[in-house]
Amino acid sequence: MAKTTSVARRIQATRRLVRDGATADDVDRAKRRLDAVFSAYPGIVAERSRLRAEADGFVVTCAFGAGNLGRAAAWAVDFIADRVGASASTDADTTRVRCSATQFVQFQNSLYYASELQVGRRPNAKVSERPLPTLLGRALGAFAHHYDSTRGEDTSIPPLAVWANALRAIEAEGTDQRQLSRRTVTSKRVAEVVVSRLERRGTVWVAAKAIPGRRGKARIVRLTPDGRAARKAAARLVDTVQEDWRRRFGNDGIVQLRDALSRVVDRLPVELPHYVTGYGAGDPSVTGGDYVVEDPGPPRIPAHGQDWPVVIREPGSAAADLPLPALLSQVLAAFAIDYERERLGHLSVVSNFLRFVGDQGVTLARAQALGGVSGNGKTLHERHLDVVVEPGRARAKDRRVYLTPKSRRMRDAYPHLVAEIERRWCEEHGDALPAMRSALAAMDERFDDDLPDYPDTNGWIHRLWFD
Repeated sequence: MAKTTSVARRIQATRRLVRDGATADDVDRAKRRLDAVFSAYPGIVAERSRLRAEADGFVVTCAFGAGNLGRAAAWAVDFIADRVGASASTDADTTRVRCSATQFVQFQNSLYYASELQVGRRPNAKVSERPLPTLLGRALGAFAHHYDSTRGEDTSIPPLAVWANALRAIEAEGTDQRQLSRRTVTSKRVAEVVVSRLERRGTVWVAAKAIPGRRGKARIVRLTPDGRAARKAAARLVDTVQEDWRRRFGNDGIVQLRDALSRVVDRLPVELPHYVTGYGAGDPSVTGGDYVVEDPGPPRIPAHGQDWPVVIREPGSAAADLPLPALLSQVLAAFAIDYERERLGHLSVVSNFLRFVGDQGVTLARAQALGGVSGNGKTLHERHLDVVVEPGRARAKDRRVYLTPKSRRMRDAYPHLVAEIERRWCEEHGDALPAMRSALAAMDERFDDDLPDYPDTNGWIHRLWFD
């Protein structure tokens, strides 16, 4: 796993700069690192870029090369300068950024964050067959689509993710909201939003209850009569779709797939969600980053955010009886965790977005369809400097969108990295992996072409049943 500073800690450091201002050490560190950042940012000509100290701050001069890389680098510098509150002036192929000490440190940190220094790399490779996570993701997406098609306009039946990540886990006598997060293996922030929306819909009711030996009161979540009916209807529909799949794909194929998935799930060190879900509304990662560093174990506990529950898999727990979507979800989530620990991007983002943006860029309309990029500087991929958008009129959908250097690295590393993880899994799980791939590939030939490579992990929280 690549050894770099935690993203959470860099964000905390930037917030401290905003609050307290840059120290002399901060400035010295930024000065020493600036040349390395210039050299690791294709499109910036390092030999012609420099820093000059003035009485009231600094002037950072960035010179740009020709072509798409230089153009994208110039737009990124302008965007970062505006974001940190510095003034920028452009002359031909050069931009000068005038900034205070604090703005300079923030500017350098952001340029570093967008550069190749932010991520590792993998050898060049090509995808010769559909990667395993794509097969898993398309199968889970196909099951959810079949489920939605079968329930049709019946709004009394919840979407698959709502059942899997909420209703299924609420006990008859009620469940502490904290425990609901653990029972569904979703972050506390996701559980809070979901419970709030379920309560507003009338599916659950929440009561405060004193717990002996615990400060304050617990929030106990109980199903209403409508909630109990919805849970039963969803469970029946899952069974119906599973039987439909046995008829469609053949019992032998489904048995082979379930057996292979179960063997992998039984060996996972921690429990994972029954419908793969992001850490929060704006965070597509499974575990929420690396605020808490990985514990190599055994059991190995992945790096995770403060709000992600670590639920150790109980010895002897068997996955064989789980519904098919729960098996698919847990194996896909496990693959995503192994992918993301290499610090080469979120598997969902690379799979569904970055892979489809070439060095020539795409139109804003295409970037919006693929990754939700709006061009206003506020969307996830703009704020995290995954992309840079051509300046222009807000509603002009023909503006160009380019990947930043770190995102190009993530995109280019994808083919080698997914193959590398699958090889490791084959060594760990033996013949379960070839059996899984064979069963999924046979099914995949009959799925719709427009299924995403990775299912939507966050949309279910905000739309559909809650509207």
